[in-house]
Amino acid sequence: MGTEQGIRSAIRSAIGSLAKIPWFAPFGMGFAERFINRSLAQVTQYLTNDAIRSAARESVFKLIGPETKVLIGHSLGSVVAYEAAHLMRQPLPLLLTLGSPLGLQTIICQQLQPQPPGFPPSVRRWVNIADRDDFIAAEPNLEGLFSAGIPVGASFKGDYTVDNGAQPHNSDFYLGKVQVGREIGQVFSNGTQPSS
Repeated sequence: MGTEQGIRSAIRSAIGSLAKIPWFAPFGMGFAERFINRSLAQVTQYLTNDAIRSAARESVFKLIGPETKVLIGHSLGSVVAYEAAHLMRQPLPLLLTLGSPLGLQTIICQQLQPQPPGFPPSVRRWVNIADRDDFIAAEPNLEGLFSAGIPVGASFKGDYTVDNGAQPHNSDFYLGKVQVGREIGQVFSNGTQPSS
């Protein structure tokens, strides 16, 4: 019952945020509620079904090798990437989360593995980027929630905000941002960390 109330509370909050976005008003609140319910249903399935969770993380591990330098996750994918990064034993130069719902404390943060949430130990730099109008990334600054356990020499930039225009949650729009390109380019250019 508490989870349902948490989800309904998040839906109300997200719809309230949508109502403040001028370009979204013509779509109506019915559309907003359907979109948010669908998005949160996917997250809920991942967080409550061990088979789905395991399969999702395994699909990430199939793509990771010793040469992997960057792990990128968008939306629910950022939750999967975060949990996968916690299980990695090799160093990961960059974890990049885009439009992430990780900051939703009652329905995401408290359900993550491991608990309590913290900085993935194998990650050297974690950068979170969110559009101010992206209601899925309702809390764009993750530093307060995930700064625990940052290894010596690692860094966390959890408060980048960008403007994706009329499609604030669109993954292609996130990937086209200069902040994303700069972070990835720095890892592949000479291995040094970008200046904050």
